Amino acid sequence: MSQRKRSKGVGSSQVTDGDEDFIPTQQARYSPDQVNQKANELVQFLLVKDQKKIPIKRADMLKNVIREYRDAYTEIAGQAGRILQETFGLRLVEID
Repeated sequence: MSQRKRSKGVGSSQVTDGDEDFIPTQQARYSPDQVNQKANELVQFLLVKDQKKIPIKRADMLKNVIREYRDAYTEIAGQAGRILQETFGLRLVEID
C-alpha cells in the first residue's frame, strides 16, 4: 500500500496555484470497454483457480490479469465480483 507523508501542526494546508501534475482518474484513463474486458478476464482467472482449489492472492490477480490497469483494481474487482455473484452464485471476498 502506498504511504503518504502527513504534515503536522497549524497551517499545514497550503494553497497551490495549480502547477502540480495532473493525475488522470481511472474513468478518464480507461474506457468502460477496457474495464469490462479486464473484469471478464479476472472472472475466468478466478474460476480456474477456484476449480483447481488453488488459493487466490491479490498479487497473483495483479500480476497475471490486471497488469497495467493497477489503478483501476477496485473497479475491476468489484465488477468481477458482481459477475460472479449474478452468474455463478459465488461471492468474491477479501480475507486477511
